[in-house]
Amino acid sequence: MRATENQPLVSDELLTELANPTYRQQCGDFDVETCALLATALPEICTELLLWRQMAASKPAALAMALRSDSIESRLSDARRVVSTAGAIDPDALGAACQSLMRHSIDADERAAASAVLAEMREAA
Repeated sequence: MRATENQPLVSDELLTELANPTYRQQCGDFDVETCALLATALPEICTELLLWRQMAASKPAALAMALRSDSIESRLSDARRVVSTAGAIDPDALGAACQSLMRHSIDADERAAASAVLAEMREAA
């Protein structure tokens, strides 16, 4: 997220925590700070959920593209993490990372480097 974009009131970490409540939380037993946060954040949470539902109902292709874009970014991040790992890298993981970079990266240099690594791996095998 860019620094100029508005940060959501409720972080992904808190949403994850609230999506997996403890028994006490399932019974409505929250500490004072969480109650205050929920009272303040509930409108934002509901608005975001309604927007996603409306998009899913009215523009399923746009929603699918947005989700696909997020998935591709995640794959690219994982691949970049693998190839920049110091030390020994599992050859299968390196090969898969290079394939992902070649398939999804918009950076021509990155794709060329991944192709070169795969060529060297094939030559060495």
